Amino acid sequence: MNTLNIFLTGATGFVGAQLIHRLAQNPEHHLYILYRDEIKKNKLLTQLPDASLHFVKGDITAEHCAVDFDAYDLPAMDYFYHLAALVKFDEELRHELFEINLEGTRHALALAASLQTKHFLYISTAYTVGQNEYAKEELHPLSTPVNNPYEESKRQAEHVVFNAPMKKSILRPAIIIGDSETGEADSKFTLYGFMKALKIFRKKMSRSGNNQRYRLYADDQGTSNLVPVDYVVKVLTEALHAEDEKIYHITNPLPPTNREILDIIKKHLDFEQLIVAPEADKAYMTEEEQLLNSYISVFDPYFRKSIVFEDQHTEQLLAQSGQPLLHLSHAQLDMIIRTFLVK
Repeated sequence: MNTLNIFLTGATGFVGAQLIHRLAQNPEHHLYILYRDEIKKNKLLTQLPDASLHFVKGDITAEHCAVDFDAYDLPAMDYFYHLAALVKFDEELRHELFEINLEGTRHALALAASLQTKHFLYISTAYTVGQNEYAKEELHPLSTPVNNPYEESKRQAEHVVFNAPMKKSILRPAIIIGDSETGEADSKFTLYGFMKALKIFRKKMSRSGNNQRYRLYADDQGTSNLVPVDYVVKVLTEALHAEDEKIYHITNPLPPTNREILDIIKKHLDFEQLIVAPEADKAYMTEEEQLLNSYISVFDPYFRKSIVFEDQHTEQLLAQSGQPLLHLSHAQLDMIIRTFLVK
């Protein structure tokens, strides 16, 4: 097998660190890792003492990611994974979101070009679909309405990537959750931010001794597209065989309903007073319900509808190595949620 030089940004994050572990299993993979945090760098070195890891100090918010080419002997790259991103939905973070997610992608592309990269792999999000409820594995028009600046920044970055003069592919994970076998997750985002907010609210209400019911406003028959991190990493690894100018959804073909998710959360929080109510009832919220729904308001767009994601490209990619699309069982989902809440 030929040696492959692979550059990665965002590789010390939740998904990136697991991707490095997976790629490092192949001794022919030489991994070049952009980093800022010495502690996370040293953690990877300790965990993978025999892997071919090369750390490159840098910052994606600077030109060419602030890489000092005189300080490193960097070869031409076969692949460049760009995972670094800010995953926040708040409007007041618009500037930071565009600086990291859009300008950071431009800087990563410039660095990739300087490294004579053969294939650029951009890790985006399935939610560049915005307010639409059907997502094709193709670029979404820039004019499509969005729910927040995170989606907007990632969609614009996708268009920048597709205009780059090199081979490129885009991979779009949905809502990433813990490992399907261990339940472990090093994440504060999306489902985990939602569960943390419910956990805090549960503690507040238990101290007050109030046993009333609390209404959470959402579409209980809507679905949330949850994908375990190990499945995401599997698809990202197979992306070494991705086609040029192709987009791949890393999504769940049979996503759980919001009611199923909330029932599991209620069980492990021992919080049966929590119920899902229709949006029409919002005018009659109690003070406590206003507090509860304010905690989770940033997630509202994702609980109000069900999005159908095409996944034919991903199915074809996985089929090359005889692997199926995701099947996430109720028991696995229960275990992943329990692992976070019961600790």
